[in-house]
Amino acid sequence: MESKAHSFLVDWTIDYIKNRDIAAKKIEHIENGKDGFDLYVKYKDREQYFMIIARIEDIDSITQRLNNDAYFSIVTLNSKENFNTIVKNWSKLINFKFLNIIFANPFSEIDKKWIIFPHTHHKICDESSLENGLKSMFSMVEPIEEEQLTAKITG
Repeated sequence: MESKAHSFLVDWTIDYIKNRDIAAKKIEHIENGKDGFDLYVKYKDREQYFMIIARIEDIDSITQRLNNDAYFSIVTLNSKENFNTIVKNWSKLINFKFLNIIFANPFSEIDKKWIIFPHTHHKICDESSLENGLKSMFSMVEPIEEEQLTAKITG
């Protein structure tokens, strides 16, 4: 069963994608559920698949669905648990050239999201400072857990 948090994040992601494309006008269409992904976006110059995961629990089930033939985004809540899971599994994520991870809190009073491209970030970042660098980006958006999001959207 789809959670309220998940469907809210799907809607938020669609709005975010459309807003980002206002000037470029490269989106040809957006589709739900194509090839088992939450969202599929056909741009004029590429395709992008979105996995919307409020709470990341199993990184392997995610990485099994990725490849270097298409663009992939993971949209997740800006929670401490999700942050720690990404840091802990960093070495598995850096192999995907076109992967980005969007940490979001639609209710944050400061920034609403931050984005990381593990493959690129790994190339330009010193491994010893990785966690501190990511923590500083994490702190730009207020943290939120799935239960908090659910309470906000149902309350």
